[in-house]
Amino acid sequence: MINHNNGILKYQLNDFIVKEKINFSFSHKFHFKFINSKDLLINNLSNILSKSDEFKNKNLFLFFILKKENVTIFNVLLRLSKILKIPIKDFFFLGEKDKYAITYQSLFIKVNLDSIKKIINEFIENFNQNLEITSYNNDFNLSFVGIVYSSLDSLKDLLVGNEFFITIRKIPIEFENILIKRLEFLKNNYLPNYYDIQRFGKRLINHIIGLALNNKMYYEATYLLLCVYSNNENSKVKSKRKKIKELLLNNNINEVKDLKLPQYMDLEKVFLSILLKERNYKRAWKDFPYKFISIFKDSYNSFIFNYKLLTLLKQQSNLFNIISKKIDLKIPQEDKNFINENIISKINNKEIKEIFQNWDNFEYLFYYDLNYKKFNVDNGKYEGYRDYFIKPILKYYKLLDDDIFNGYKKLEISFYLPKGSFATNLFYYLLN
Repeated sequence: MINHNNGILKYQLNDFIVKEKINFSFSHKFHFKFINSKDLLINNLSNILSKSDEFKNKNLFLFFILKKENVTIFNVLLRLSKILKIPIKDFFFLGEKDKYAITYQSLFIKVNLDSIKKIINEFIENFNQNLEITSYNNDFNLSFVGIVYSSLDSLKDLLVGNEFFITIRKIPIEFENILIKRLEFLKNNYLPNYYDIQRFGKRLINHIIGLALNNKMYYEATYLLLCVYSNNENSKVKSKRKKIKELLLNNNINEVKDLKLPQYMDLEKVFLSILLKERNYKRAWKDFPYKFISIFKDSYNSFIFNYKLLTLLKQQSNLFNIISKKIDLKIPQEDKNFINENIISKINNKEIKEIFQNWDNFEYLFYYDLNYKKFNVDNGKYEGYRDYFIKPILKYYKLLDDDIFNGYKKLEISFYLPKGSFATNLFYYLLN
């Protein structure tokens, strides 16, 4: 549940539904084959195996739709890796989705000629005749769609955006007219395209891990990933991080195998399994699945983008009539000192060092009535790849009496955002 000044998000699981939108017609760099039965899939994979010379230089992926409820994508991948006996590095997804929500997204498994026989056996054993597999506690369902011949870079181009179906509850009746005005305003105007705080992890340090990795500070990145705890985390996670820190600083990291890490430390479990095998920080990061490393490097780029967007907005003379939101960092002071002394102070790039001097500053500005469409159009994009401002496509919205909170309203709203954009920006604007 997320409380805003004038409403509640995610009060119930089905109050927040996200569906990934992909488009196979956007690229000519791949071939897609739809398959709707287990027998047809096995026949196709067997055919590929019999024509090994023809397929040996092709990139082959199995394409699925993953529905998940109240679970992270990383936890799902860990479990699927065990069920299907497929290395976690062979799984690819196009975007991380909310945990406490019902989400639908694409999932790809890379296969090669050597793994096809094993995959056929796993499909026979684990998937039903409709090519579906459901977890024992029903928190995810995986449905097979087809075979894709493509490069990894081309797969990334498939994602075009996300569609949201949201119910916002406990809206005060006296806020109703203001909310309607803001919804009407959004029909023809744009919002700042910030990366929201979930991009930076629960502890708000993912961008610093990315900074350390970009500067080949592998021990420092390991320390941040495993040891730094936040007051945003529960007591079980905090105690595990403190114990790992004690072992790491005393060079007894091998003893970590005796710790039973909770579900919220899925990434840490994967990294530690590699570190215990490699016994080397650099090699452990090199062997860490690419998609997991990209979380931190993307977070690094996201922090720079937010800094530049915020700077652009603050250059305006009409800094009144705004919504301002600041997020406090909640990690121990000794770990803030570690970051400043062992990472920030050692950065050689002058521009990056200046940006990251305020690495713990998470500030978001929203104007009530600025027409972002006309705002500084010459500076409308960051380095050609991401718009500073976006226009949400509102498909439907309706204010109703709240069936849970008596005397309040609820807003049912459906909207579309392009890939990489955060729905939370829209909620900040509407509800604060």
